[in-house]
This record gives sequence, C-alpha cells and structure tokens, in this order.
Amino acid sequence: MGIYLKIFWQSLVLSFAEIRAAKLRSFLSLLGITIGILCIISVRTAVNSLQINVQNSFASLGNDILYVGKMPWIWTDDYPWWKFINRPSTNNRELEQLQQKLKGAEASCILYFADGTTVIAGDRVADGTQILGTSYDYNKIKEMDFTEGRYFTPAEVTDAQPVAIIGATVAESLFEGKGPAEGEKIKINGVKVTVIGVLKKQGSDIFGISSDNNVIIPYSAMGMLVNLKNDASDPMLEIIAKKGVPVEELKYEVKGIMRSVRKLSPYQDDNFAINQVSVFADGIAAVLGIVSVAGIFIGGFSILVGAFGIANIMFVSVQERVYQIGIKKALGARKIYILIEFLLEAIILCVLGGIMGLVLVIIVFKILGWLVVQSGSDFKFYITTKNVIIGISISVVTGIIAGFLPAWSAANMKPVDAIRGEVSDLFKSFFAIFKRNKVRL
Repeated sequence: MGIYLKIFWQSLVLSFAEIRAAKLRSFLSLLGITIGILCIISVRTAVNSLQINVQNSFASLGNDILYVGKMPWIWTDDYPWWKFINRPSTNNRELEQLQQKLKGAEASCILYFADGTTVIAGDRVADGTQILGTSYDYNKIKEMDFTEGRYFTPAEVTDAQPVAIIGATVAESLFEGKGPAEGEKIKINGVKVTVIGVLKKQGSDIFGISSDNNVIIPYSAMGMLVNLKNDASDPMLEIIAKKGVPVEELKYEVKGIMRSVRKLSPYQDDNFAINQVSVFADGIAAVLGIVSVAGIFIGGFSILVGAFGIANIMFVSVQERVYQIGIKKALGARKIYILIEFLLEAIILCVLGGIMGLVLVIIVFKILGWLVVQSGSDFKFYITTKNVIIGISISVVTGIIAGFLPAWSAANMKPVDAIRGEVSDLFKSFFAIFKRNKVRL
C-alpha cells in the first residue's frame, strides 16, 4: 500500500509541476475538461431542478388522487372534442354511489369551480378569485392549514350554509389592517357569505397554481353564487387512495363502478374520464430527457477536446522524463508502477479540470438562484450529490482514457534506450499524431 501512496503523491506533485511549467498549454487543456463538465452538470442540474420543482408542484395537486370528469386532460385528434362536451357531468348522486362501493378509497368529494370572480368586503375588492364548491370530505384529500378559524361542519355542507374559507391572498386584499377575518361578511356576486376560516399562505408553484386566491364554500351553496350550467363550472370528483392501495388498482375500481352507475353496456365506450396529474409529469419528463441528452452531447465534444489536450500533455511529459524512466526501470521498477504513475498524473489533471467545472456550476446556479428569488419565484435549484459524483467520475474516466496510451508507452520502454534518451517507434508515432493535431503553444 505504501508504494501506491508514494506513487500517488509523486503523481500529484508532478501534475502541478506540469501545470506550472507550461501554464498556457495546461490551462487550455484543462479548459476543455472544465467546459465539458460545466455543460454536462449544468444541464443535468437544470433538468433535475425542473423535475424536482415539477414533482413538488404536482405533489401539491396529489399524485395519488384521481379526478373523474367529462374530459381527459390529454387527448388525441382521433377523438373529437365535441364528443367529450356532450358527455354527462358528474354529480353528487354518483359521488354517493362511489363512497358506498369503493373499497380502495380513503376519501372522495365533488368539486365545482368558478374562476375570475370578484369578492367584496366593505370598500375593498379581491379580483380574479376562484370560487371552489366542495363536499365535506375535501379536507381529507387536500391538507389545509389554518391561520384563523376552522373547516366546515357536516351540517353546514348539508344545509347549504353561506359560509366560506378564504385563501391568504384574499384575506390580505379584504382584511389587512382590519383585524381578524373570521366572522366577517363578504359578498360574492351580491350574496353575503360569512368567513369561518383563513388558510395559511402557500405561495404559487412553477405553474402559477396556488390556493391563496381561493374561496372555498360548501358545494350545496354553490348554486346561490354562480351559474352551475356554465361549462366552466362543470364539476368533477376527487378520489384519494388508501395507504398501500396502488393508484392503478383504485383507478380500475372507479372505472368499474362508474360504468355500473351510468349503466353502460360492455360494448359502450366510457362516457367519463379518469385523470391523474402524472400524465403531465410523464410528458414533461420526456421533453427534459431530450434536453439532457443534448447537454451531454455538447459537453461530450468539449471533454473530447480536453482529453486530446491532456493526452498531448502526457506525451510531452513522457518525452521529457525518458531518462528518469530508464533509471527507474534499470533499478527494477516494474511496468505497472510506471503505468500507474503516468496514468494517475493524467487522472489528476482531468480531476482538476472537473473540479474547476463543478466550482463554476455552483457559482452559476448560486447567481441564478439569487436572481430567481429577486423575481419573486419559488423555483429552486438543486445541485445534487449524484451530479457531483457524475462530474468527478467523468473526469476520472477521461483521465484514464487520455492517459492510457502515454502511460502504456512509458511503461513499455526499454531501460537502455530510455537511459540513452531514445523512445520507441510506437511512441514516436503516437506523439507525431498528437503533435500534428495539436496547436503548438
């Protein structure tokens, strides 16, 4: 073990000596590795960060939640959109049937939507508010943190009581500086509603989706506030799986019950759609995969150029130390020690270039992260340990590939020829190739 540590230390010293001896040549050679690692790890970091932010955004919508409605969220041209429009809407009767028959569901509810609604409290107005009408089990599907008040009671939902839970942005617009919002009256389309709760501020995800601008009311009271015949307020059912129940299994169960409730024959197509947020995640993942491959392809060219530069440095290093190689071999140094010495030197040079690239990646994404925060976005960049390991690994592999031929040539020199300062014809051929293809510095 001692001999290998000695070889490693000697290779490290010689690597820095090579860099000092030919600063410009070494810098340009390492620059190829640095740019290559910068490109590859930057693209991977950007793609991974986007994937993590997308996953977090979809997780807030519920990866294990099924949404049953008229239309699929993604469809192809071979199924015209008007066929979806003509499907029957989901309703509370179907919800009750599902609640009675589903075995794999933890909870289910119905949802009505009304976007772009104006909410008024005294002389203050909250524009562009989304009204969400829901049944009692909604809080079992969506986690709700309150800064004031409470959730609906079963009686409030059953009796269509005009009560509301408001998001943080709505509360700020209507009641900031006026004291608690709980118990206050608001007007939605001219109808007075009592605020019974205020939700904790969540912020928006990368798609701009947030519950901060929502007003949640019992679905039974929705008809007093908005026109439920409007297609924009078409209801859908939300169903969440029990722990340990696969979503696909629940989806199959929901499909069977819905077909039974709607009395569809085995030969009839479904007249409803069961959606999951994962369909968007899968589509985005495919696009990000292409971007990642493109980044690796571009970075690969830079690393290839850098590898030729490192190989050139190593051939020069071998040529300059021919006499030393001859002395070592004459004193009994084995081929493997000579091979390892020069191979380690090449690896160390490449790792230095890789480390420079990783440092630049960290600096670039720290600056980008700061700019994103200043813009008010919640997007976060993640420089993962996996990407750092990949960067170092690429550097090591590049060093092995770039340094193998020079190291192998040095290890196979004859002691007598090396002491005389002569190199083998094979080495001359290799060196001539690199000399012809490398700009003289």
